[in-house]
Amino acid sequence: MSAGTISTPASTGSGLTASGRPLAALRHRDFRVLLGSSMALQVGSWVQTIAQGWLILHDLGGSATDLGLVALLRGASLILLSPVGGYLAGKLERRRQLVVYTSLSACVAALLAVLTATGTIEIWMVYATALAAGVVDALAGPIRQLLVYDSVGGEDLTNAVALNALGGNAMRVIGPAIGGALIGATGTQGAFQMQAACLVLAAILTWRLKPSPPEISEHVGMFRSIAGGLAYIVRDRRMLVIVAMALLPSILVYPYVTFLPVFARDVLNSDEKGYGYLAASVGLGSLLGGAIVAFTAGKGRMGPGMIWTCLFYCLAVGAFTLTRNLWLGVAVLAVAGIFHSIYSALNASLMQLKADPEYRSRVMSLQTMTWGLTPFAALVMGQMIDRWGAPHVVGAFMAAASALTIVFLITSRELRRI
Repeated sequence: MSAGTISTPASTGSGLTASGRPLAALRHRDFRVLLGSSMALQVGSWVQTIAQGWLILHDLGGSATDLGLVALLRGASLILLSPVGGYLAGKLERRRQLVVYTSLSACVAALLAVLTATGTIEIWMVYATALAAGVVDALAGPIRQLLVYDSVGGEDLTNAVALNALGGNAMRVIGPAIGGALIGATGTQGAFQMQAACLVLAAILTWRLKPSPPEISEHVGMFRSIAGGLAYIVRDRRMLVIVAMALLPSILVYPYVTFLPVFARDVLNSDEKGYGYLAASVGLGSLLGGAIVAFTAGKGRMGPGMIWTCLFYCLAVGAFTLTRNLWLGVAVLAVAGIFHSIYSALNASLMQLKADPEYRSRVMSLQTMTWGLTPFAALVMGQMIDRWGAPHVVGAFMAAASALTIVFLITSRELRRI
């Protein structure tokens, strides 16, 4: 095990926290702290998602294309700077970096709250703050992923990933509901104030983690290090397939979330509360999905489970595009959340477990980069929605994603063996 992957010594645990049990990762003190930090971050993130979407579409009179452009600016930052974040995650002490990045995110949220409260907010300001938030996310993303491994080691990693996702998805239920309620009660500025408070709490909890020693000890330049990580992915067929399976939903499936305000207003004839319900329903289903992974971690091969749940996720979102009733849509998205949670936990676990230790930070930077591709696809999707409508466009994307997933299922022996 490399220096960068030293985990906090764990207690032996008992009952549900014993080794191999559903809550095994909670034996590790640092994981418990990290989980609290991540949950605070997730609440703030989902409150911000609801507030920003409603700010653009309702308060500023924007369109689906405007939603896509804001997401694009953030995604461009992830694509361009995530490799830098991965390099720094392996080169410098991770805890200190993450505290700085989380604090900067809190400042961005506070700025949005002030601009909105004073009535001086304009669409270009939303673009600028989205770009700033994307830069911070690109640098922080690989670190937060790696700290899960640092806190538990390899034995409890899948369980830790599942519990981390479970906590995040619980906040995904709470966050949108809080966001919708705050917008209705205080306006969008109240939601941004809530986000800033959550990020401050996340930074305080992160500081309580033990330092994580760097894993890149040799004197290698940043660009050479990044190129070495990409070369490793290309020559390792197994890792290449795992990364490809992370790319597929990022490009073809995840963009639909950006346009939930459009579905709420134009397809389901609802308001900001309906938008919050739709966003929360995915998290509600994801809670069950995360529990399934936590209870089954370490049992059987993860590759086949990852690809089948990806396929069912695509099909469930496709079914959502056919609904015209708010509560039916909420129920269908909850089912989609179950499959999404299982798929994403298995994919994230495989990325860390199957990567060589010396390349782990750079592999995780690629995962953050895949998140950055989603807004580029969202821009295309948004322009198509403005022309042909959300149900037809999102449905077509889901059909394409389902077909490609089936191709992976049939042709990739590497996935079926791991």
